[in-house]
Amino acid sequence: MNDYRVKPFFSADRHIKYYIPCGCYHSTMIDDLVNNVKGFIMTPSETFKKTNGKSLGAAYQYYAALLVIFTVLFGIVVVSMGLATFTSMVDKMGAIPLVGGVAAGAVANFSGFVIALGVFFVYLVFLFYLLGVFVEGLIMHAFVLLMGGEKGARQTIKTTMYASTPFLLLGWIPFVSIIAYIWSLVLLVIGLKENHEMELGKAVLVVLIPIVLVIILISLWSAVIIAFMSSTAALLPKL
Repeated sequence: MNDYRVKPFFSADRHIKYYIPCGCYHSTMIDDLVNNVKGFIMTPSETFKKTNGKSLGAAYQYYAALLVIFTVLFGIVVVSMGLATFTSMVDKMGAIPLVGGVAAGAVANFSGFVIALGVFFVYLVFLFYLLGVFVEGLIMHAFVLLMGGEKGARQTIKTTMYASTPFLLLGWIPFVSIIAYIWSLVLLVIGLKENHEMELGKAVLVVLIPIVLVIILISLWSAVIIAFMSSTAALLPKL
C-alpha cells in the first residue's frame, strides 16, 4: 500500500523540509479541478471570490486542463462528422451511372486525408484557445478600464479563464455550444463584478461593448463587399 503521509527530511543545510508524495499531489490537483468546475457551475459568485487570491498560473493550469478535455471531445466530433459527410458524398457519387463506381473508388482513397485535415483543424483550434485567452483578456481589460475597474489586467485575464468553464465543458457539442458560450458570457459578467468590485451594469457593458463593436465591424465589412460586387457587376456588359 502506498504511504501518502507528508514526510520530513533534512536538506543539505540541515533544515527540516517536507514533501508530499506525487500520487497525493495529483489527487489534490484533480480534486481542486472538480471542485472549481462545480463551483463555477453551481455557485459562481462565491467561487470567484474564493479564487480571487489565486495566481494567474493556477488559473491558466485550470483553463488548460479543461481545454485539453474540450479538444479531445471536439476532435472526436469533428473527425466523426467529417468522415460521415465524406462517406455520404462517396456513396452518392457511386450511384452515378457508368463512371460512378470508378470515381467513388478513387475518391474513397482520400479518407485518410479527411481525417488528417480534421486533426489539423482541431489542433489549430487548440492553439487558438490556448494562446488567444490572453489576447481576449487584455482586450476585455481595456473596457474594464473604460468602466473604472482598477484591479489590474491579471484579474481580468484570470476572470476570462475561469469564465470559460461552461464553454470548455459543453462547447464541443453541436448547437449546445451556443448555449455554453452565452453561459460563459454570463459567468464573465459575474466574475468581473466580483473581481473588480464593479457595479453589475458596468460589468454587463464591459462584456457587451466588444460584442457590439465586432457586429458593427462585420456589418461594415459586409457592406464594403456588397458595394464592391455591385460596382463590379455594373461594369460588366449586359447580356
